[in-house]
Amino acid sequence: MYYKELLRVRRFFIVFALTVTAIGLLVVLFSGHAKVSVGDSPSPHYALAAQHVRTGDKQSESGSTQVYAPGIEISNEPSEPLPFSALLAIAGFVAAIFGTCVGTSLSCENHGHLEIAWTRPASRIGYAARLMAVDVAGIIAIFAYTLALCVAAIYAAGWLHYIVVDGQAGVNVVRFLLYALAWFALVAGLTASVRSRGGTYVAGFSWLVMALLLVLMDLSLPPALHALVKGLNYLNPLLYGSYSSGAEAARHVAQIGSVEAMIGLGAIIVLGIVAALTQWRVLEA
Repeated sequence: MYYKELLRVRRFFIVFALTVTAIGLLVVLFSGHAKVSVGDSPSPHYALAAQHVRTGDKQSESGSTQVYAPGIEISNEPSEPLPFSALLAIAGFVAAIFGTCVGTSLSCENHGHLEIAWTRPASRIGYAARLMAVDVAGIIAIFAYTLALCVAAIYAAGWLHYIVVDGQAGVNVVRFLLYALAWFALVAGLTASVRSRGGTYVAGFSWLVMALLLVLMDLSLPPALHALVKGLNYLNPLLYGSYSSGAEAARHVAQIGSVEAMIGLGAIIVLGIVAALTQWRVLEA
């Protein structure tokens, strides 16, 4: 009974794994392209670089190609440390898209009609919960795969020493996993009772609708409409999924903290799953 859903999740996993692997290979292939910085004063390493050029050895001690000249520095390495939380955000984003795709599992099960089996009665809620458990396992797997692939791509590019395990890394593991699961639960709650292929369309347009809700919250709307939009955004996973660091984070005047984000995402997960199971329990064949 659950083997069909396992095959469905595996199919999505293979497609996503191949896609992110291809993107990782492109990042590694193009990581050798140089970054040019122009300054007002000569580089202090000019003499050393000139010696490297004369001897034909253009490789620095870190293994990256570096050429220095007065006022110009050419390097193929990052200029700032890379927080580990940024990789978690990437993995969470990919897992969220994956969760949106597999979140229509109950809708797919409801395609055409519900199955009738001449066996002893079984709990509908239990059956649906086990289907969703297979989906959740797939989300966690693609999150871990994407994170491992990010680290592997950075290692292959020779930038592993730029990764810094920031203080929020442990919290962000939970936060971005919840972010992916929130998208799954939201789609499941919206599509559990949708027959035919309507669930696929709902899942596909969910990101666009949630993005529009965020845009509307920043517009000058009538007070009643603004309150409605603000209330709907509390159930918007995009509200809790943003991440920035360094100078970019300093430019954000209002930013939702990790604890508040996890509470909001947890609420979306609970409400979405309860809505999905409630709809599934009352469906008729």
